[in-house]
Amino acid sequence: MQSTWKEVVELLQQYREVRTEYWFSENLFTFSWWILFFTTVGIFIVWLIILDKKRIFEIVTYGFFVTAVGVVGDAIGVSLMLWHYPNTLLPVSQIAEVHTVQMPIIYMLIYQYFHTWKSFFIASILNAFVFAFILEPLLVWLQIYELHHWKHIYSFVPYIMIAVIFKFVVNKFRHLDRYYK
Repeated sequence: MQSTWKEVVELLQQYREVRTEYWFSENLFTFSWWILFFTTVGIFIVWLIILDKKRIFEIVTYGFFVTAVGVVGDAIGVSLMLWHYPNTLLPVSQIAEVHTVQMPIIYMLIYQYFHTWKSFFIASILNAFVFAFILEPLLVWLQIYELHHWKHIYSFVPYIMIAVIFKFVVNKFRHLDRYYK
């Protein structure tokens, strides 16, 4: 049987309706929802306080790169049914609060505080370890994150690569900016 685009759209509309109903009836104001709410707001406030305002453009540029890759990677993972999020802050299938606020802020703090490549690389490895083997299992336990065809170990190297590649890119931008002034 061959599906038409109209059938795909109808199924997506049904999914949206079921997902929204689920979110209102079984997700909103649950313990997991409050955890996401307070950690998202809390980390954002702390970041605003400790952000190096003299380097804000550079640090936020790095954070935008991390956000873009996090959101795209997560969209691919959800679309391929590698994982899902039974509980989210917003009624969407992806966990926007983690990939647009929490994860980028942690990466930006590492970028801000670890200047040398050696210290940055070590901090990035530790961060990847904490994300893959502590935070991801914690999110599973809190019923925020649900693995289907994915293992925590698969996340370890991409977490490092995101940090290192974008530090390299932002450093190149900084160098070019200074060169052309």
